Amino acid sequence: MERLYFDANATTPVHPEVYEKMDPYLREEFGNPSSIHFWGQRARNALEEARLQVANFLRCSPSEVVFTGSGTEANNLAILGLTSRLAEQRVSSLKNLGGHCVVSAIEHSSVMDPFRWLEGWGIKVSYIPSDASGRVDPERVIDSLREETILVSLMLVNNETGVVQPVQEVSRILRERRIPLHVDAIQGAGKIPVVPMELGADLLTLAPHKTEGPKGVGVLYIRKGCKLSPIIRGGSLDGGLRGGTHNVPAIVGCGAALARLDEEYLSRVGEKASLRDRFEGALEERLSVEVNGKGAERVWNTSNIAFPGVAADVLLVRLDQAGIAASRGSACASGSTKPSHVLLAMGLERDRVLSSIRFSFLPSITGREVDLAVDIIEECVKDLRR
Repeated sequence: MERLYFDANATTPVHPEVYEKMDPYLREEFGNPSSIHFWGQRARNALEEARLQVANFLRCSPSEVVFTGSGTEANNLAILGLTSRLAEQRVSSLKNLGGHCVVSAIEHSSVMDPFRWLEGWGIKVSYIPSDASGRVDPERVIDSLREETILVSLMLVNNETGVVQPVQEVSRILRERRIPLHVDAIQGAGKIPVVPMELGADLLTLAPHKTEGPKGVGVLYIRKGCKLSPIIRGGSLDGGLRGGTHNVPAIVGCGAALARLDEEYLSRVGEKASLRDRFEGALEERLSVEVNGKGAERVWNTSNIAFPGVAADVLLVRLDQAGIAASRGSACASGSTKPSHVLLAMGLERDRVLSSIRFSFLPSITGREVDLAVDIIEECVKDLRR
């Protein structure tokens, strides 16, 4: 049985060129980059070369790049690190900070949960839903700002629908009001340009395992002048922001993966939007499905589709048995039986939400694979609707 991997927004295989760069640091180049001896400095040089590659990708200074253990850690460091720093500067304790934050209601759980945690410390949080197409209205974000607003968080691309969010429209107003903006760009890298200065981001996160890089490493861009406090203590890595030992093989892979994502690469993969449209069009014609996010600007690789009359959990199992890997949404919430908070925030009916599946394509997707997937999905759905 041929297997089709349509869950690239969960993770991707490491590209051979990336693995080749990582391989020596899994074996003979084993030094700790914090050590001052020969082996340590070899590892340090590799780490700093990777930092330069990430900085080139983001068009920023290497001093603005911090490596973390994951995209989730990067998001937590951005949100909790900033609020903790403000508390230390102003009132000595987070419980006395007060203040107000604004976050879209369609963020990944690694953004939503830190804000919910902050609410327990007395910080007010406004959650802004999207419209029915999955796009957050920038005016609603701006209208929610208060005198005491200390942080706004808005993702670049939604991980479930692929809808591109109006980051630049929001950032222009925030910059005038001197309110920091955090952007989770994890699902944007490798699909659209990700340049913090152009987006107006003060803090921006990446996870290279979404772009044919390794797991176990994340990136946090911190604009010069934006100060954070560490959330993992016990060391002085990256300017005192982290404890632990740098994961050198993963960091080398991170730099190599992002170095591949140049303008020519974006142009080439962007042409595959026609395959996404072909996939959706065939399913609409054969099965009367509903495409969540249709009509909004979306990245080329993501289709979130509702199959009326079919439970998504049941269909996912049937698809896996037939050779197709897909998901309901975020892999971090895959064990949850709750309906997608993203689709609910779009105002979709609960039945539609519970029948929705996310298909996300690798850069190597072909027309033959799309057509084969449509045939398999049609057979599975029709069988379940009987």
